[in-house]
Amino acid sequence: MRKNLWIGLAVVFIILMIYLLGAVFFIKPKIDTTVIKKSAFIWYPAEYNYRQSRNDCGPFNTAAVMRALTDKDIDSTLFAKEIGWRLPNKYTLPLGLESQLKKQGLHIKNPNFWLLTDEEKIELIREYLSVGMPIIILGERDKYEHYMTIFGFNADVDQYYLYDSLQVQSPEQKNFTIDENGAFPGNKTMSSQEFLDFWRGGGMYGLWEWYGLVLSL
Repeated sequence: MRKNLWIGLAVVFIILMIYLLGAVFFIKPKIDTTVIKKSAFIWYPAEYNYRQSRNDCGPFNTAAVMRALTDKDIDSTLFAKEIGWRLPNKYTLPLGLESQLKKQGLHIKNPNFWLLTDEEKIELIREYLSVGMPIIILGERDKYEHYMTIFGFNADVDQYYLYDSLQVQSPEQKNFTIDENGAFPGNKTMSSQEFLDFWRGGGMYGLWEWYGLVLSL
């Protein structure tokens, strides 16, 4: 009798956890249009445009976010050595980025971007950037999964300013990328359609499609 009771309670607990996790997973993000600006920029100067080592886009982007939010020149190579949740080929799962940034004291959000239309995704990205929160996104570049970080936008000209750790290598400094953004943050400029097309290709093993990690102090 007691055994059956414990089995019954375990089944109820499992059903409850599935319900709660499912409820969270299917919550559509709310967009606060009142805080969205015409343009917004999170400081990220050219001297921080480090070029990644092989398959290290994950830790190079976590280090980039730390630099932007703390104004400290964080060592990307050290982050690459310390990060967890890596596959044998050194790909870093999103859980590795989240764990590393939590350990650094940052607050993280994982909005269900996949529940939004393309237009709504753009609006939510602008909302976060408008309040000073950078977003690491997982997309596809050259048929490989790749992380990039969005640091700013200008809605009037439909431009988004990102840090791409695989941007073309600087001819003067091999550990740095070229910078096509000038006075704007990061090293790469994309239109909304361009970064949506990149983002659309993201995901690993059927998971983490439209993955966006939103960070703040």
